Amino acid sequence: RAGGVVRGRWSCEEKATAATRCAFKSDGERRGWFWCALHRDSFSLFGENGEMRRMPIGFEACALAATREGVLFVASDGGGVALVAHALDEPTPVEGLSDGVFVAWSDPQRSDVLFYAHSRRALELWTITLVPARSETEFSDAVPEFVSRADLRWSEGVGDDFAADAATYSLAHDENGREIILVSDNAAQRVCGLYVDADAPGGHRASGAIEGTSAMGVSGTRKGDGMLDTLVVCVDGTLALCIGTHLLCKLDATTPDGESTAGDVQFLSDSVGSGVTVHTSRRGSMRVRVPGSLASPHARALFAVLREVCSQDDFLDILRRMYASECVGADDAEAEWAYFVQVLQAWCEIAVKPRAVHELDDWEFSQRLLKVGVDSLSARTSDSNVNATRASVVLDAVHTIYEASKVDLLTRCMLKPLREFAMSLVDAIGTTREAYADYYARDSGASIAPLSVAAAPLQVPDLLRAVEGIFTGQSDFHTLVPPLILAGLEENAHVDANIFGGDVVVRARRVVKLCHVSTLGATNSSTSGGALACAMVDMGFTLEDLERLPPGLSLPFHGILRRCRDSPANGWPVEAYKLIGRQDLALMHGDDDFIRDERQRRVSRAPAATTRIQPDSASVSDGLEHLEEFVGPLRFPRDYRIRELRSILSTATPVPIQLDETEGAGGDAEQGSQQQSKLWLLAARTAAMPVGRGAASLGTVIAKPTEALLVPTLCLAGCLPTQQYAVVNLDLTAADAPKDFVNWPEFHNGAAAGLALRSDDDSGKLTRAWIVFNRPKLPTFSHAGVLMAFGLNGHLSSLTATDLYRYLAQEHEATTVGTLLGVAASKLGTGDSATSRMCFLHLPTRHPMSFPEIELPSLVQSCALLSVGLLYQGTAQRLIVETLLSELGKSPEGDVINGRECYALSAGIALGLVTLGRGHSASGLSDLHIAERLRHFIVGGVARHVPPPGGVPSSSAARKSTSGAAGWQESYPSDDAWTNSTGGVVEDQTASVDGYILEGSMVNVDLSAPGAIMALGLMYLKTNDASVSAHLEIPSTHYGLDDARPDYVMLRVVAKSLIMWDTVEPSASWIEGLLPPLLRDAMDVKSPEEQEAQNDSSWLGEADREAIAQTYVNVLAGGCMSIGLRFAGSSNPDASATLRHYAFKFLEWKKKVGQDGGEPLVNKSMLETCIGIVAMALSCVMAGTGDLPTLRLLRHLRSRMETSASANTGLTYGAHMAIGLANGFLFLGGGAQTFSTDDASIAALLISMFPRFPSDPNDNRWYCQAYRHLYALAAKDRLLHTIDATTLQPVSSPVEITTVISQGKETTMQLITPCLLPDPAALASIKIISPRYWSIHLDFALMHADTKDALYKRRNIPIQRHTAALSYEIDRTGAKAQLATALHAAGARAALKPPSAEASIDHNTAPVANATAARAGRDAVDVFTSDAVLLAFARHMGDGASDRAGFTAAALRECMHREVPDALRTYVDMYASCEALIHSTENSEARANAAALAVNDLRLLSAFSELLKKSGLDEHDVETTFP
Repeated sequence: RAGGVVRGRWSCEEKATAATRCAFKSDGERRGWFWCALHRDSFSLFGENGEMRRMPIGFEACALAATREGVLFVASDGGGVALVAHALDEPTPVEGLSDGVFVAWSDPQRSDVLFYAHSRRALELWTITLVPARSETEFSDAVPEFVSRADLRWSEGVGDDFAADAATYSLAHDENGREIILVSDNAAQRVCGLYVDADAPGGHRASGAIEGTSAMGVSGTRKGDGMLDTLVVCVDGTLALCIGTHLLCKLDATTPDGESTAGDVQFLSDSVGSGVTVHTSRRGSMRVRVPGSLASPHARALFAVLREVCSQDDFLDILRRMYASECVGADDAEAEWAYFVQVLQAWCEIAVKPRAVHELDDWEFSQRLLKVGVDSLSARTSDSNVNATRASVVLDAVHTIYEASKVDLLTRCMLKPLREFAMSLVDAIGTTREAYADYYARDSGASIAPLSVAAAPLQVPDLLRAVEGIFTGQSDFHTLVPPLILAGLEENAHVDANIFGGDVVVRARRVVKLCHVSTLGATNSSTSGGALACAMVDMGFTLEDLERLPPGLSLPFHGILRRCRDSPANGWPVEAYKLIGRQDLALMHGDDDFIRDERQRRVSRAPAATTRIQPDSASVSDGLEHLEEFVGPLRFPRDYRIRELRSILSTATPVPIQLDETEGAGGDAEQGSQQQSKLWLLAARTAAMPVGRGAASLGTVIAKPTEALLVPTLCLAGCLPTQQYAVVNLDLTAADAPKDFVNWPEFHNGAAAGLALRSDDDSGKLTRAWIVFNRPKLPTFSHAGVLMAFGLNGHLSSLTATDLYRYLAQEHEATTVGTLLGVAASKLGTGDSATSRMCFLHLPTRHPMSFPEIELPSLVQSCALLSVGLLYQGTAQRLIVETLLSELGKSPEGDVINGRECYALSAGIALGLVTLGRGHSASGLSDLHIAERLRHFIVGGVARHVPPPGGVPSSSAARKSTSGAAGWQESYPSDDAWTNSTGGVVEDQTASVDGYILEGSMVNVDLSAPGAIMALGLMYLKTNDASVSAHLEIPSTHYGLDDARPDYVMLRVVAKSLIMWDTVEPSASWIEGLLPPLLRDAMDVKSPEEQEAQNDSSWLGEADREAIAQTYVNVLAGGCMSIGLRFAGSSNPDASATLRHYAFKFLEWKKKVGQDGGEPLVNKSMLETCIGIVAMALSCVMAGTGDLPTLRLLRHLRSRMETSASANTGLTYGAHMAIGLANGFLFLGGGAQTFSTDDASIAALLISMFPRFPSDPNDNRWYCQAYRHLYALAAKDRLLHTIDATTLQPVSSPVEITTVISQGKETTMQLITPCLLPDPAALASIKIISPRYWSIHLDFALMHADTKDALYKRRNIPIQRHTAALSYEIDRTGAKAQLATALHAAGARAALKPPSAEASIDHNTAPVANATAARAGRDAVDVFTSDAVLLAFARHMGDGASDRAGFTAAALRECMHREVPDALRTYVDMYASCEALIHSTENSEARANAAALAVNDLRLLSAFSELLKKSGLDEHDVETTFP
């Protein structure tokens, strides 16, 4: 029950013996309040939100007590005390407490507990703390997270007759604010107080004597300070309110019938706030409330000052008089103030009498000016009975409040009652304070009474004149500041300036200090505003406080703050940005709620997994129907490129079959054959598109936990537009149809669906329950792709070992591949032991001798090798490195005819991943000579066996090798030893017989070279090691060309560029510079003389022009791929232009192939491979940008088709896959993601872009198709949004992004948001350059490192629109804003004039100008702003036909046009001040008072204007500061 209203009612299943209010901590914070009811051996909890819970204690408890650390339970058998720190925890014994204690007092918000020890007959104060528990075992669920401990603070003995269970206990404060515990022995009818602090005053624990039989602490006179007074039951049965031991007043508690309880009160109990339960002998118990503090603002302010200036005895005397009178608890504020004045007058011994106001005639006034006494008319004499000392103290306090109220608009209403009270005090004191009477008379506008001739000149403190003196540079301005306000501003002040004198005085003190700060930096236009803003923040001065200042102060402060609004410094407090009007910077630098809400808004903008956007009549999901909604209208606002992308990558609908007249001329059978032939060509393209769709839809769909995963249909059928779109199904049962044509396309289709999913929770991971729920009963290729996609996104980390076993036990090749790669990717670089065992289980060559032989497909073994590389990425573990080295070049166990190439490549890639970027710095690997071994695998030579870790073959596979007995010597041979075979290594001169393949004694570089090249490039990635890169030189002689395959030369170029990272340049000259003289211009037609000059002179035979040309195009393609990797995700214009140039060049060469009728030097298949490589590299550079020129090129590349099934143009399934993947890269993640260039991302990109494409959907011989999806590991969310700081909605804005390229060079790009951010390491600065928004310049070199991290985590920048500007979405060209600004401008300026002296307040002297101004004001707010304050101002202040309405409307338009909306109130205040001055001659006290205040404001503005003129600021700064 609160305030007489029942807030909650609960029922217990068992009788409750006690109850208390408590709160439990969670993560260091309190999680709501509960009511705890104690039963015999359990307790019940009832939450304020309706939560109910019952928990056992484990023993019988007789009492409970709430503390800050939890709830204490006291055992009934004296077995001690236990603590429950959380509602679900078991009680833990409190260490340090002895048995047989009784809980006397506790507080839910404190750790102190007062116990009564029966054996020691003493009251003891203990502190309960929680300390972390120490366990000797690493894992033990039985050991709690903490233990509770009690520390004794003090002990105080009591008499033998003390009855602890009959006593009451309460907390209170003495007259000095020290805490005491009141102990009321109700049996003996006595009260004592015990100080809580260990250092009790005078060394005595007990406080002074408290005369009474019972006492409780209540919130009364010091409620605002958080202190408790003492309510005492006197010996005579009455109630008395005390502060400490000082009696304030007697209180009479009455029954509801109005009957007094005086003399009948026995004891008190249950004190909460100002309420207490009073127990009487005849009338039972009742709940009473002690009168609180003063409610009148001016009385409360004066009371706070008197508390500081009066002695303790005088202040207590005033308190006694207050509570003895009707002052406290009066019906209204005016009555309370009147009673308070009477109390102070009585304390000053002033007789209350009416004050006569003497009107002066002209003669008397002139005599006053001439200082001639007219004592017979106006002499003031003091009352001899007045206590002048007390009256002077009160007058100084009243005058302090009076002056402080002038600088606060909300307290100016107190001026009149304060002035009247002060004038009565002046009359009572007499001539010694006569100057005060003159001062108050001037402020009130009344007739001025003459001063006494004998009166000494006295300077009256005048706060506004002191501020004026600060502005004008007077050195003695402090003499005009009231002493109480000045206190605390000195350097060695003995009082706290933030609390001394109460809120009104503290506020005035802050204003004085701010005025002084504002003038110190007035000559510096760049720092003064920042200094003032920071000073305001240090004082706790907010925007609301700034609006409470009078116009004479608010306009200068606003003006100074406005100076630094254009380019404020970084690192200010958040409140400082709000003070200068930069809400955007305040949101950016410190609003955690904005970050969280923006993440939720981004999630809400992402469509759910079942979202459908059906612009057409199609009802089939194609996996991209949500993309247009996800991208939104701001990313690509001027075209329909997303729809074009959808039409390119869609695989869910039949493809139109276009047959020319000659193809459709035959009969039905021939037409059907031609249709099937055409459909097979289209099917190859359709089957390859899911790879690109996965990249385009990466992370764009929110997975709903209650709905199943929807995998789009892979439709290989076609339709005939000329026959009303009749559907023609692909005949997969034809004799010449490839076997299992749709298996791996379905894998890619499932992977695309899985890559699109993400979770909306904080972890971003899908739950185990949802993944298991979507597992099909029978394994499918589609779900295998889904599994791999989940792993790439990190979702498979939630699966248990049992879940993984169920997948692997299906013995489905694709499912095993997806599971291995997915789980390894989700545990990337962790080296997880369980995952490692799972991977090595699928490598029979690594099984121990005793392990039974198992047959695994070679593709599974290859993926297991790569999974090991992903799992141990960057760890450089020696055991794993040795294992992968031994596997490089070795055939897999089992199926040895197919898959040897993929196995060797996977081993090399895995080796490169494990040693990624470590180079020579990898500790513990130098003796392995990895670089030399890899070079041997690249260039060839005599085969040497690389033993497994330990030097002994460990599997049955090793026993099959004839070279199994050979081993490496301790000292590894030099590089020359590889060529002369004298390095001491045992050579294997016998042929290697492995299954059905007979190999010689030389290294089969066709198998080992690709993997070795990849390993070498990844191991020395970005190391710029020239000695290692020399192993990968391009052949420059005919001899070298004979020993190097052209496609392997391309890999050498790529690997060398990865090593020499900083040397890669985005230019055609760099690519051409890679070519040795032998290979230059190999595709150009040359004369015999030119060819002879270019040939190698050492070569005696005829030049192999075909080998030269093929190597030439592969080197160019490798250079293009290197640029794509080096500038991945950078949108580098030079790189994109270079790559487009070579793409067109390759297209031109392919077009010319076969035109001369001769045998081409380079066939179309190789050129198509080069085109695919360049297309992927180009899209890699422009990843996520949706670049239109690139899209047009890719659309053209996709539109090319084979003319017939027998034509050999190179447009195979793999070529279409490359083009589809390039389209996906271009719109990566729906345009919200791009590629990173850190080591791990470059490795993932290199694997997914490996330049070997399958010839058909089942081709995994050289490269596993599942590796194409590893680009997901390199994709990062980088879409930068600009958020309107007012509406918190995304808007577009031009930004300037500066990045650092190689060797410290900087480049600048101007983009339109939303746009993609570059790599964090490359980003130097971001600047908002829109003229419609306030400028923001984030120079990260000058900012804290966390600022950049926060930007990439949040990926948005709040921006603030200028008041007189429109967003680009509403006004793209700016014409609408210009028209609205120019409309009615002349009429509005005409209405912006001061009030007429002859006209009344509501007069309309300029109807046309006022009407025009009203329209201009309405247009301004209707067009430019949605601010509720400005809209309300225009509706209430600018609507009308009077001069005032016209002025306010014109002022509104002017302030919005000049970007100073904060000055609008000053315009209105100044207009009102002019009106008050004009009409001050009217017989109205209110107008006279307003005129006096208006004069003060005008004087302040005039002084500040003079200060600006003397400061030397330029005209623009002066105009900005003082508009």
